[in-house]
Order: sequence, then structure tokens, then C-alpha cells
Amino acid sequence: MNSNELKYMELIKSRYPQLDLSKIEFNKTDGSYSDVAIVNNEAVFKFARYDWSATYLRNEADVIRFIQDFVDLPLPDVELVDQNVTKRRFIKGSPLYRNLLLKSDYQTQDAIAKQIATFLHQLHTIPVKKAQHANIGYSQMNRTQEEWLAELETMQRKILHYCTDYVKEYLRQIIQPVIDNEKFFDFQSVLIHGDLTPNHILFDKSSRKVSGIIGFSNAGFGDPAYDIGMLIDHLGENFVKRMSRYYPISPACLDRARFYAYISNFMWFRDVCDMISTRDFSRFQIPAKDRDIFPLGTLTTAFEIKASKK
Repeated sequence: MNSNELKYMELIKSRYPQLDLSKIEFNKTDGSYSDVAIVNNEAVFKFARYDWSATYLRNEADVIRFIQDFVDLPLPDVELVDQNVTKRRFIKGSPLYRNLLLKSDYQTQDAIAKQIATFLHQLHTIPVKKAQHANIGYSQMNRTQEEWLAELETMQRKILHYCTDYVKEYLRQIIQPVIDNEKFFDFQSVLIHGDLTPNHILFDKSSRKVSGIIGFSNAGFGDPAYDIGMLIDHLGENFVKRMSRYYPISPACLDRARFYAYISNFMWFRDVCDMISTRDFSRFQIPAKDRDIFPLGTLTTAFEIKASKK
């Protein structure tokens, strides 16, 4: 156990002497801005890794405290221990891996789609005025048309040196519609999750249902298409189209979601190029990039099984 872990344990002991610390698991790889301690699968503590990252912990606590009366899915009941530490209830479940989703039967996949769609609909339709009165701010992921154009220009300057002609043209085809359409990023701001990736969607294997949503550090006002785009990026557009039965998605919103899904990989490579230029790889993490490919060993899809029964 290193010095930071000892320090974390001492803080937990001093604040929560009734907690049994015989089983404590430290996870310092999943959080981008914080270290995590899981105590007896009962409580989860987050410790800000940097001085500036404490803002994310406080934002998560504020957002969850506000939205828990508006959504049905379980949320981590976050308590602010101090400005750099939060505590929340442990929610049973594992990340909603795409392989796990695709190996599930048709009914399970549809139930998951309905749960996630209902959650997003409930989140995105929370009255804006009520959220403003609760001092909820803008998501870190929220950008205007001008900000996106500047971001894309910077990104291209940093990564094109490392791209083949094929990749350059691939990227151009993603960016050009955004440049050509001055109203591409016209949307009504709503409350968004801001980081709705599979590791923040917990799945309970015994009940075959989504057991909770976590990871609200980037939540705030923004484009609803951003949340949908993260789902397209990781779980696929076909899954999102199934969700649209329960949460209708307009063509314009779907196009923005596709853009966010496409561009996320290039934004990650932009960060890698920054690491190369500064030789600072302290925050380097290798991502698992899902593709629209079925899991190894899959012989028949859930859709083919349903079709064969007709």
C-alpha cells in the first residue's frame, strides 16, 4: 500500500469510524481525475487527483443531488466529505460492455435500450429553470459552433502530420458538413450526462437490467446529441435506433450525435500528440475502441433468432 492509499485510509477512518475497512479496493486507473476506494462493496470514495480536479467531484455531487428526483434509474447518492473527497453508495453492477450487450437475447437488449432511453428522456426534459435555480452550470463538453470550428482547426494542425492521405480524407468528410452548415450546432441546451460511456452504465447480470448510472463529473447544460453520440460511439447506431422507440431523436440531433461519435477518436489522438510534444505521458490511458463487430464465438445474433421464430 503506497503513501496515498495510506493517507486515504486514514481519512476514511477519521470521518467514518463505524466503517469496516477489512476489505478495501483501490482503483487508480478508471478515473481520469480522481482515485477511487471501494469499501466492502458498500461505499465508494473518490479523491481528487489534482487540485483543479476537485471541481469535477463537487459538480458531480451537485448534479446528482438535483436530478435524483427526476430520474428512475438508481444514482450514486453522493456526499461531499470535503472539497477534495466525496462518498457515495456502492451500486452493484458491471460496465455495460458491448460484447455483453450483443450476447444478450433480444428481449434483454430491448429492455436495456428502453431503460437508457427513458433515463435520457427524463434527464433531458428536466425544466431548465429548475436546474438554473439549483446553480447547475454548463457541461465541460458544451461548445458553440465557433468553438468547435476552432477546436477542429487546432486538432487538424496537431494530428495531420501523423495521418495518411486516406485518414486525412476520412477526417475531411466528417468535418466538412460541419463547416458548410452554419446551423449545424443549433440546439436547445438541456441537462446532459456528459460522459455516458459503457463504464458509467452499470448492468446487473442477475436481473439482466441496468442497475444504475454513474460518472456525472462532466454533467451540466449542453447538447442532448452529445449523450447520444457517446452511445453511438460505443454501443452502435443500431442500438441507438432501438432506443428511439422510447425516446424519439430528430434527424438533426442524430447527425450531431454521429459527428460527436466520429470525432471522439480523433480528439483522443490530439491529446496523444500533445503528450508526444511535451513528453508527458502521466495521464496516458489506452482506450478500448468498440466497433460494429459481433463478439468472438457469436454464431447467431439476437435479431436473427427473433427473425427465425416468425
